Amino acid sequence: MTNLHPGLRWLLIGLLYLSQGIPLGLAMDALPTLLKQQGASLENLIFLPFVGLPWVLKFLWASRVDNHYSTALGRRRSWLIPMQSILLLCLILVATIGIHPASSTWVITLAVIASFASATQDIATDAMASESFDTTQLSKVNAIQVAGTMVGFFIGGAGVMILSGHCGISTALLLPISIITTSLVLLILSQEKAVQPVAPSISSNRPSNMPPNDALTVRQQRHASLGRFLQRRGSTSLLLLAAFSAIAMVSSFGLGKLALLDHGWSVTQVGQLGMLGGVSTILLGCGGGALLLRFFSIRLIFIWGMLMGILAAVLWLFLLQQTQILFVAALAATMLGCFGAGCASVALMTQAMRFAQQGKQAGTDMTCVQSARDMGEMLMSSSLLSISAALGYAAGFAMGIVAAIVTIVVVVLSRQLKANDAP
Repeated sequence: MTNLHPGLRWLLIGLLYLSQGIPLGLAMDALPTLLKQQGASLENLIFLPFVGLPWVLKFLWASRVDNHYSTALGRRRSWLIPMQSILLLCLILVATIGIHPASSTWVITLAVIASFASATQDIATDAMASESFDTTQLSKVNAIQVAGTMVGFFIGGAGVMILSGHCGISTALLLPISIITTSLVLLILSQEKAVQPVAPSISSNRPSNMPPNDALTVRQQRHASLGRFLQRRGSTSLLLLAAFSAIAMVSSFGLGKLALLDHGWSVTQVGQLGMLGGVSTILLGCGGGALLLRFFSIRLIFIWGMLMGILAAVLWLFLLQQTQILFVAALAATMLGCFGAGCASVALMTQAMRFAQQGKQAGTDMTCVQSARDMGEMLMSSSLLSISAALGYAAGFAMGIVAAIVTIVVVVLSRQLKANDAP
C-alpha cells in the first residue's frame, strides 16, 4: 500500500475487514432468522453455524498464503484481489436467486464458498495489517479489525434483515455488494512494497561458505508453517484463551434473537436490535476497548469483557421469564453483551497481533489464534441451539455463563496476557 495516502491506507484495511464479515453475517445471522420466520424449526437450523467451518480450518492453508504469491501483484494482493472477486460474485448470485426454502440449497452452497473466500482473505488482510503499521498503532489496527469484521457481520445480518423487510432480499443485498465493490476497486488501485520471492531451494540462497544445517535454518526461517507457531512460547495458552472467549461470548445475542422471534418479534425488529447492538460493539466495545488499553492492561480489559458477557446472559435469563419483552430491555441485554464482546475481542487480538509481529509469519500466526476462536464460536453456536431445542433457551444462556466463568479462571491462571500487563 506504498502508493496510498495514510488515510486511504486505513480506509482500505477497514473496508477489507468490513467486506469479509458480510458473508458471515448473511449466512449465520440473516439466513437462519429468515428461514425461521418462514417456519423452519430450531432442529433444522442446528447445522447452519458450520457454514463458518472454513474460518476454523483456515490454519491448514495459512502458510500457503504466506509462502506463495505473484511478485507482480504483491505478496498480499495476490490473494486479496481473487478472494474479493469471489465474494462479490457469490453475493450477486444470492441476490439473483433470492433466499427462500426452494433456493436454500444453492444459497447455503454459495455461503460456504463465500466463507472459504473470506477466511482466506482474512489471512492476507491480517498479515498486511501487521506489516503495514508499527507497534504503537496496533491497538488502533485491532480496533478496526474487530469493529470492521463485526460491522460487516451486522450489515450482512441485521442490515440485510431490516432492508429485506422493506424492499426484499435482492434489493437489500445491493448494500453489501456496493461495499465489496468499493473495497475491490481501492485494492486494485493500491500497490505493495516489492518483496523477494521465498527461496525455492536451499542451495540457491546459501552462501558458498555456509554449512548445510545453517542453510536449512535460513530456509525454515523464511517459510511459514503451523509447526513454527506451535513451537513458540505462549502459543498454547493463547489458543486456549481464544477458544474459551468465543464460547463465552456467542450467547450474548445469537441465541437471544431466536428467543425474541418465539416471543412474537418480527424479523425487522430483531434486525433493528441487531444494528443497535452493532453500533454499541463498535463505539463502546471496540472503540472503548482500544481507548481503555491506553490506561489498563490487556488482561484487565479482557476480564472486564467477560464480566459484561455474564451480566448480559443473566439479563436474558430474566427477560425470558417475562410474558412480553420490551425493546428497551432487550436492547440493554444486547448492548451489554456486545460491549463485552468488543472489549474482550480487541484485547485478545491486540495480544495476538503483538505475538505475530514478533515472528516472521504474521498471516499464519494470526490465523491460528483466529481459528481457535472461530472453532469455539462454531461449536458453541451449534451446541446452544441443540440445548435450547431440547431444554429451552434458559439452559442455553446458563451454559454461556458457565463458559464465561471458566474463561476468567483460565485468564487468571494463564501467563499469556500477563506478559503484556503494562498498558
